[in-house]
Amino acid sequence: MVNAFKIRSNLMSKFVFFVILIFPSILWSQNYSNKVIDFETKEPLAFVNVVLSNERQGTTSDIDGRFNISLKNENEIVHFTYVGYQRLSISAKELKDRNEVVELKRAAVQISEVEILPGVNPAHRIINNAIENRKINNPEKATSFFYQSYNKLVFAIEADSLMAEKIRTTPFEELDSNTQEAVEFIDSMHLFMMESVSERNHYPPKMSNEVVIASKVSGFNNPTFSLIGTQLQSFSLYNDYIELFSYSYLSPISPGSVNKYLFILEDTLYSGSDSVFVISYRPKRGKNFDGLKGVISINTDHFAVQNFIAEAKSEEDLTVKIQQQYQKVDNQQWFPIQLNTYLVFESLEVDNFFIYGEGRSYIDSIELKARMDKRQMDNVLLAVREDAGKKELDFWDQFRKEELSTQEKKTYQFLDSVGNEINLDQKFKVIESLVRGAVPLGPIDFRLNRLLDFNGYEGFRLGLGAETNQKVHKTLSIGGYGAYGFRDRAWKYGGYSQWKKANGSFMKARLSYEDDVVESGGSPLLNERVNVFSSEALRELFINLMDSRRMYQFELELHPLRDLQSAVFVNHQLRSINNNYLFQNEANSSNPILISNFKLTEAGIKMRYSPGEKYVKMFGVQTAVTNFNPVFDLKYSRGFDQYEGDFTYNRFDFKAQKAFKLRNLGLTILRLHSGYIDNVLPITALYRANGILTNDAILAADFSFQTARPNEFFHDRYVSFFFKHSFQNLLLKTKFFKPEIALVSNIGWGSISSRERHQAFDFKTMSKGFFEAGIQFDRLFGFVDRILEEIELDGFNFGNFGLGIYYRYGAYSFAEVEDNIAIKATYSVKF
Repeated sequence: MVNAFKIRSNLMSKFVFFVILIFPSILWSQNYSNKVIDFETKEPLAFVNVVLSNERQGTTSDIDGRFNISLKNENEIVHFTYVGYQRLSISAKELKDRNEVVELKRAAVQISEVEILPGVNPAHRIINNAIENRKINNPEKATSFFYQSYNKLVFAIEADSLMAEKIRTTPFEELDSNTQEAVEFIDSMHLFMMESVSERNHYPPKMSNEVVIASKVSGFNNPTFSLIGTQLQSFSLYNDYIELFSYSYLSPISPGSVNKYLFILEDTLYSGSDSVFVISYRPKRGKNFDGLKGVISINTDHFAVQNFIAEAKSEEDLTVKIQQQYQKVDNQQWFPIQLNTYLVFESLEVDNFFIYGEGRSYIDSIELKARMDKRQMDNVLLAVREDAGKKELDFWDQFRKEELSTQEKKTYQFLDSVGNEINLDQKFKVIESLVRGAVPLGPIDFRLNRLLDFNGYEGFRLGLGAETNQKVHKTLSIGGYGAYGFRDRAWKYGGYSQWKKANGSFMKARLSYEDDVVESGGSPLLNERVNVFSSEALRELFINLMDSRRMYQFELELHPLRDLQSAVFVNHQLRSINNNYLFQNEANSSNPILISNFKLTEAGIKMRYSPGEKYVKMFGVQTAVTNFNPVFDLKYSRGFDQYEGDFTYNRFDFKAQKAFKLRNLGLTILRLHSGYIDNVLPITALYRANGILTNDAILAADFSFQTARPNEFFHDRYVSFFFKHSFQNLLLKTKFFKPEIALVSNIGWGSISSRERHQAFDFKTMSKGFFEAGIQFDRLFGFVDRILEEIELDGFNFGNFGLGIYYRYGAYSFAEVEDNIAIKATYSVKF
């Protein structure tokens, strides 16, 4: 009993002593929630390292500059380190006295002034390990998932550094009236603001569906604008290229990046049993590529990116800065949880004030399994739910990370009142109609594409087209058009009735009649889209041979599979050839009949298959947003010599296209055209090679033969191959001179049967193979724009023009070298 009592007494004494020893620290130990900001701009600083004295343990601030840290006593020292800023060391007591705000000052020496000495760069091992593990760390490649995100985007006005210093050091009443008004406006509200909540389901590698379920846009009830706030930057940095506001930049953790970027190991922190390496990066001197500069933090747990900061400046005076924060979900997968985008529009500066945009995305409710069944997912990447703009305040309170500021509340109040007063939503409907190519007037939509056109045969074509809209009927529309060509001096007209299924799988039926002209030797495919900003659209300028055509047609379009579009059609055509050409209607006849008019009766099917193609539903239009998926087009037509048709034939048309973005090499585009007709038809119902060489037009067009004349080659069976590789500005890039050098090679082959039946028309075939090659200096004259900007004469746009030199060689080359050379202007638009 005595021994037991002694043992109990000793234990109790030790316990009391232990409690007395630690009691003061228990009383003082506190969790601190503070915010780190820039001393001058007062902007929050993301991913600042916050470390305790004599330890490497600590934390980092989040995207909003906030951090939480537990301190044991008031004398403990806390160190704040951040690349490009002065180190700050303060006591816990001083941290408490700073009213939850810590300010860091910029360092006198910036990253760009640091040089790496010869030898092994310790950052390279870390970066290469991150590259080796990028597949397992990239959630889009490693797992299916679901998440919700809250997105906020504001556009506001800010003073530049000179004006900000003036405002800071000058009493308000001494500022001029314009500056006073600007300051009052900046302090009171933003220019524009939007919020959204979206849900995303994903299956690796590229099957995604994101739906905006809630939207709030200042001044508008229409939720469409909210799509912008979800697409400002890449969801993940693990792909070869990072997309920032429609620009592509080489990722610092893409293969071979150590040869392009300068990496500097700035700091090493400890998080539990793992280390976190803080590495700064920027493009190496003398390397021509679209690169970023910033800071990346890599955790030794699978060498995953934990924090990421990147900044880039585009040619259009747009500075983009992004921040991403990652976290391990369910101890399985690293996943982005916060995304921030900062945009500075330097070209929109007025009187030392400029416009900037700031977007924030908070990702939560992350599940490492998609909620939507894979079979339910279509190829619409991003869409807005119809009731997205009708959510109540209590709904938003669930998702907002903090209460709206006074500025944000006033922005909504003011712009909403203005929007209601001037009926912005009604005006927005007009914008939606314009994007769809129509101008609404009551129950009628006037089609913009019918107003004005130009081609080599008609010259300027002036017309008017209209159709009923949804005010008349939700799914049925009736329309018509009329037009006049000033070169051919002829009227054209047509009409149609169209029904489109409202919900579910796509279905459209169309019955039409037209009395118009059609390209001789052309063969349109299903939903063939030519980008109006591509030089391919210039091909119409060179079409100088057309048939007059009266056509009756019925077409039923279906989309039976996710990536497959199809249509069946039947038509009857009466065609007249508008030149001296004559066709011998009967072979081996002693008394041949020569015709220039003929009739075709056709039935067939058209298909378009594009695996992985994605669309965004925006402004009432479904727009393709993927450019690198392959596209295959197939059309089969059966001609009948009955039902008032003159010929029996089988016709097959095929087109394939694929674009490749090659890391550090540029962009390659391949296109193949082919066609086959098994019977003899008039030449304008066959295939015309896309030649665009004329004496009075010096413009180049993609996917055309630059050194062949428009009607030089015709075939009833052919193959054409077009190759273009653009090095973009990887070969040559200076401050003022940034041409995009491209190599071009085009090949054609074709033949024709019963050539003797085609009379009074001079043409060739490519039976021996047609070859041409060239070099393009696209966007060659961008330096002119930059020089004009330097002398404040901006507003011109020479930068989209360049120069192409092409050479025709092989069996169809000419005897004189100069006759094989074509020099043309190129045109390209860069977004």
